[in-house]
Amino acid sequence: MMEMILAFVLGTLIGSFVNVLILRIPKDESVVFGSSHCPKCLNTLKPWHNIPIFSWIFLRGKCSFCKSSISVQYPVIEFISGLIFLILATKYSLSLPLLLIGLSF
Repeated sequence: MMEMILAFVLGTLIGSFVNVLILRIPKDESVVFGSSHCPKCLNTLKPWHNIPIFSWIFLRGKCSFCKSSISVQYPVIEFISGLIFLILATKYSLSLPLLLIGLSF
């Protein structure tokens, strides 16, 4: 059971990074450097603002600083990624193949 929870959490973390890629690559921004920030007010997000799925729920889908809406895309991508890793973990357990297959989606 703990292995499945870990697989889901790993998936949501990767989904969070996928959101970074989705947002920054079209803008030609670095995906490695530069802290996460609100696209509207540009305030740097605190670490607790970046917890996959939960931060969006606790912030009620709004920026902690300027209260502008945060797209539902963020938790949806994180959740789907978590589900993909959970499903793969039921077949492959937590292993290198799980990580490689999960990253290929």
